[in-house]
Amino acid sequence: MNSSVGALPAAWALIAVWASPAIAQETPSPSSGQIELEVRGCPSVPTAAVRRVVGIEIGDLLLETAAGDGRDVDRLGVDRLDVDRLIIRCAGNFASVEATGISGGAPTERILRLDDFPGDTAPRALALLGVELLAARSAAVRARILRPQKSAGPPAVEIVAASSPSSSAAPAARQVRVGVAGVWRRFVGQDGPSAFGGRVQASTTAMRRGLLGGDLEFAAARKTVDSVGETTAWLISGAVTFGIFAGGSRWRTAVGLGGRIGLVRESGSSANPSQISSSTFVRPWGGPILNASLSRTLGRAAVTIGGEAGWSLSSIDEMAAGVTAIAVRGPWVAVSIGADLRR
Repeated sequence: MNSSVGALPAAWALIAVWASPAIAQETPSPSSGQIELEVRGCPSVPTAAVRRVVGIEIGDLLLETAAGDGRDVDRLGVDRLDVDRLIIRCAGNFASVEATGISGGAPTERILRLDDFPGDTAPRALALLGVELLAARSAAVRARILRPQKSAGPPAVEIVAASSPSSSAAPAARQVRVGVAGVWRRFVGQDGPSAFGGRVQASTTAMRRGLLGGDLEFAAARKTVDSVGETTAWLISGAVTFGIFAGGSRWRTAVGLGGRIGLVRESGSSANPSQISSSTFVRPWGGPILNASLSRTLGRAAVTIGGEAGWSLSSIDEMAAGVTAIAVRGPWVAVSIGADLRR
């Protein structure tokens, strides 16, 4: 109960602009004052949540739901003809809120984008907008929603001011994602290797639009040198970035800056061991990075495509027969494709 009431001022502020034209069209109400509620085709908007908010605002004016039926009827299970109706319909990302009935005047309808109300705020916003539209038609509804305001005492300006903590607290809710991805990494300088591998990645939102991310990656590159043998570079590294993101509940884009550091193990296998020797060594590598990503959310899962550019501050060359076979140095680029789960 407390969480719903705390979110009401923010939702009132969001819908005030849409609802105000309807309030100006007040007409006398010959109806019984009772309200029938219908929610159609809205799988992402729980009907029970909408009913709870409408019930808080208008009390027993809201008719009960008959068992096995999605519409509200009276307590005897009989359709009422002397009632006003609040009908909420959904189509994709849009929701229509319509107030109609015998109170007089043409039906009043408003359209909302569900993406503008993340989490459980969509049912509250739809319900409160519906109450405003009903208040424009029904004197009984107007009297009911004004009664708590008279007993509460504080002026409207205090209600608007009270919404500030709620608004500032909403973005603080963190979204954590953990997943895996396949990666291709290329050092673009001369003799730079192309490495293929995988990574474990995680990210969390911070502040309003901040995004903190990190990963642990393992990749390998091979190169054959004619008449000499094969050289192999194994790269293990970790990265930490911080950036900004934008998007709604379905799409998210992000850009960040950070650093990557790790180890490279370079080794060779000789085609003629009796004449050409091979060796193995391990060196550190890493440097600053710039990354970007695009995510598509599918329920709790998300598909993510990422890109990365960086500059290695170390220079590591693997030699074969006096020439450079693999060089881990200078600029690099990387592309990853993976899947994440939201927590």
